[in-house]
Amino acid sequence: MAYTQTLSPQSMHQQYRDVHTSGSPTHHPRQPSKQRFVAELSQCLFDFVIQLLPTAEEMAVKEDVRKLLERLIRTIEPDSRLLSFGSTANGFSLRNSDMDLCCLIDSDERLAASDLVTMLGDLLERETKFHVKPLPHARIPIVKLTLDPSPGLPLGIACDIGFENRLALENTRLLMCYAMIDPTRVRTLVLFLKVWSKRRKINSPYKGTLSSYGYVLLVIYFLVHVKNPPILPNLQQMPPLRPISKEDTHLGEHNTWFFDDIDLLRQRWRSENMETVAELLIDFFRYYSRDFLYNTGVASIRAGLIKKEIKGWQNDLSAGRFNDARERNRFCIEDPFEIDFNVARCVTKDGLYTIRGEFMRASRVLAARPERAILALAELCEERKDEDLVSAPAPRLSNLPPQTPYSVGSQSMRPKGGSDRFSPPTQFSEPSGRSPPVVIRSPPEHMAPKRGKWTSPPPPEAPSADHTLFENQLENGLSLATASTEAREREEAHNDSSSEVLTDEDRSDATESDDVRSAHGDGLTAWSA
Repeated sequence: MAYTQTLSPQSMHQQYRDVHTSGSPTHHPRQPSKQRFVAELSQCLFDFVIQLLPTAEEMAVKEDVRKLLERLIRTIEPDSRLLSFGSTANGFSLRNSDMDLCCLIDSDERLAASDLVTMLGDLLERETKFHVKPLPHARIPIVKLTLDPSPGLPLGIACDIGFENRLALENTRLLMCYAMIDPTRVRTLVLFLKVWSKRRKINSPYKGTLSSYGYVLLVIYFLVHVKNPPILPNLQQMPPLRPISKEDTHLGEHNTWFFDDIDLLRQRWRSENMETVAELLIDFFRYYSRDFLYNTGVASIRAGLIKKEIKGWQNDLSAGRFNDARERNRFCIEDPFEIDFNVARCVTKDGLYTIRGEFMRASRVLAARPERAILALAELCEERKDEDLVSAPAPRLSNLPPQTPYSVGSQSMRPKGGSDRFSPPTQFSEPSGRSPPVVIRSPPEHMAPKRGKWTSPPPPEAPSADHTLFENQLENGLSLATASTEAREREEAHNDSSSEVLTDEDRSDATESDDVRSAHGDGLTAWSA
């Protein structure tokens, strides 16, 4: 696939400097209309994101690597399969991103995961050129691999191999289905935010900020439960259209049902929300800088806004725990299937303060609407030089729940000091004016829909009563999937009386918490542009 030369973070920053350091007299150009600004910003986002997609050559090399690893694993476990999951399979991967692979063993007699990790690590060290780091005693035993750069992969490959993580495969299928419903808006938002969060240094669970997976869930939650009308239906709330057993909807104790017939869904439903990707980005930053209830709320793409106390994720003020920043659920994002698991459990007090500060900074940059949209994008993606988190103000006693840090797989084995993986060396150009690019590759075979017998329409020769029943059930399912939620109602109430920019006078229920004090006076000073 050919990629046009467009804009990278470095080229945007150079253009930004050229404009602001020219010898022309200082003046304050008139702010462009919002309509013109969002149109230009949308095109800038499309042009920016398309150059960060994996190339066909990169995908082919990664598939060759997967097949090689699968052949080697089968010398240990003949009945094994090595499948991709995570961003590699769900449509949200960036160029040169890491690979996540899961080994499934279709046999009743299998070795323990820790033993497999040790044996596979020894085999790969003997038979391949990979740099190998087995972690057999981690909470989730994995083998971490890296491969040195090659012509097809100028930055090499970083890869994690785990075992029997079937829940992760279903999770990947769910996110892929959401991406397929509205690929232009959903993928553009997610991919841009992944780059933005990395450049602003708020994408490191090991250091107390949020994982890429967490940001993806925030986007989907926003598009499903906050926007009105919703951009996406709630796939987990669309029931089966025919009777189904618990065995077919559960993996162990986890309910993994979701409506996965996206072709049928796109034929029968289309969002009434016509907002552009730029308008959605502006609202995303505004919502998470001002309106989301960090102190009391849990973001759940399954159920909408949930109270922490219902999940049992409220504060633990017992002695010895209050002073440990990682022993609290400062920020709560429910995993779609493992619903007792907080995806944002790694976010510390300072991490949340820094993340919210970055949301506010981004909201102010976009609200300022510079004369050219490319300048706003450049400022958004300007790399934050200081990797340290901003220290939050001293806490007041408040309800801060317990959490367990989790760092397995959070540190890349890639060598430091290499070129910026998210900044291809391309020349800057103005927004192209082309139609939004939608690059949709066929999903891997194991990501294909597999619940057709519970969601597909009856055959043409079936009685008319069967067709009528199917249509009624589908309509009812869509009503459930797009029903009003508390988050959407709260957003409507805020929009009726809220300005576009966060101000000192802005007050919401969240001001009760010391966790969100960065949203007001202190934060506006600390994060002024």
